[in-house]
Amino acid sequence: MIQTTGIYHIGIPVDDLDRAEGFYTQVLGMKVEGRVGEAGARLSRLKCGEADVVLFQRPRPLNRNSFKEDGIAHQAFEVPPEIFDEALELLKREGYFHSGPVTRSSGRAVYFFDTEGNLQQLHAAK
Repeated sequence: MIQTTGIYHIGIPVDDLDRAEGFYTQVLGMKVEGRVGEAGARLSRLKCGEADVVLFQRPRPLNRNSFKEDGIAHQAFEVPPEIFDEALELLKREGYFHSGPVTRSSGRAVYFFDTEGNLQQLHAAK
């Protein structure tokens, strides 16, 4: 058995790196740490709290419905409980909202799509 101790980064595939970077910085408030373009790969490393999120540009845009093809696979980003309702309204107003809010024993959640069609989640702990 290999004993892992954490997550180095979360990778999210995107069709358009500039558009996706704009969404994750302007809508979700992440900070750009740097960009890499080497060996045909383009990526943007973002900071989400203490975690790293890496946007990987696909070699060719897929232009597909990720919810239909991937099901409920998603990343869940934590927000403070006091801004959850404001975040929910922003997602609705900007047309990113998918479903929710859902209340669970762990807290409240809302599901949304990023600009690349990836299903994502915001979670606010109780």
